[in-house]
Amino acid sequence: MRDPVTLLRRGVALVAVAGGLTLLGSPGPAYAAEERPLCGAYSKNAGGGSPQPAETEDAPVPTAAAPFAIMRIDEAQQVSGLGSGVKIAVVDSGASAKAQDYHGTVAAGLISQIAPKARLSDHPVLKVGQEKSTVEVAKLTGELNQLAKGNATRLIVDIGLPASQGSPAMEKAVDTLVKKGAIVVMASDWSEVTTADGPDVADSIFPSGADPVVTVSASGTWSSDPESAVLPNSNTDVAAPTYGAPSTTLFGKPCWVDTITTSFASAEVSGVLALIWSTNKSWKAEQVIDRLYRTASGQEGQGSRYWGAGVVNAFDAITRPLDKVPAKPPEVERAPMAQEKKDPLDGVRENAVWWGIGGGGALGLALVLRPLFSRRKTTL
Repeated sequence: MRDPVTLLRRGVALVAVAGGLTLLGSPGPAYAAEERPLCGAYSKNAGGGSPQPAETEDAPVPTAAAPFAIMRIDEAQQVSGLGSGVKIAVVDSGASAKAQDYHGTVAAGLISQIAPKARLSDHPVLKVGQEKSTVEVAKLTGELNQLAKGNATRLIVDIGLPASQGSPAMEKAVDTLVKKGAIVVMASDWSEVTTADGPDVADSIFPSGADPVVTVSASGTWSSDPESAVLPNSNTDVAAPTYGAPSTTLFGKPCWVDTITTSFASAEVSGVLALIWSTNKSWKAEQVIDRLYRTASGQEGQGSRYWGAGVVNAFDAITRPLDKVPAKPPEVERAPMAQEKKDPLDGVRENAVWWGIGGGGALGLALVLRPLFSRRKTTL
């Protein structure tokens, strides 16, 4: 993963050049002028009371080119239900102040910024280590099973941290959730637990990212490049930019996302899905997912990456007119085939033909035999 400080320096250096971009977009959100620390400043929670205050700064990306502007979140919020009536299960490192790793709190913060009326639940699955953190397969399976046993009405399950090992029980839990009407969203990779020998990590993360799971990759902004931060996954369905998005880190502090991370992209997409679903509460999960895919920006085609339908567009997903299905033409009963009328003289004509053939044949035979009979008479 690229050094966040390097990304930050690139962003700051380009702000002066492209600062005018902020004048081209719609009015920025209230948080655009806020000063916040970077989310990575509080990446670990070692306990022992309140952390030392981190240095605050303005947003590392100009408003018009920031992730929420790219996805048109502010416009979508003005015409949506803001996630009302939607439940989102945050399956990550933990979304409370007791969490030891910041992934879960940042993910929950992103969801709350996008869909503030959605109801979140916390499902920590990360085992934090000194050198490497790992997703506990048994814990992940247990959390998914618990969710599968509950009410799945308008439920979105955001798996921000996939596992590097799977199990039949895990896949069964996902299948149960989908069959009960929930939407399961999953990050396309997580570099701390995922390794792959080949160019595609699709078979290296679990649960399986195949349909109908919504698999999300992280895309870049004008000042951030996902090339070295995101692993390609051919199961990817959509992508979302993360660098420069507003969120909340450990200890409840607001922060700016300073990494390109599929975990955070997955959370953003879960929030967008909540906007769509809260605006169309009668829709089934399949309809909500279909709208997300159909209104995405299209494949970006950067390098060897896999982008699925492209970067999500929350405003279009809510406001674009539904595709009109042409009315099925009425079935017209075919008329019965016309019956051929019987000719009353048909038999007479047929007999006349045969009598003609027979008479003609007899006449021809008589003409052939006439000379023979004439010679016999002369000889006698």
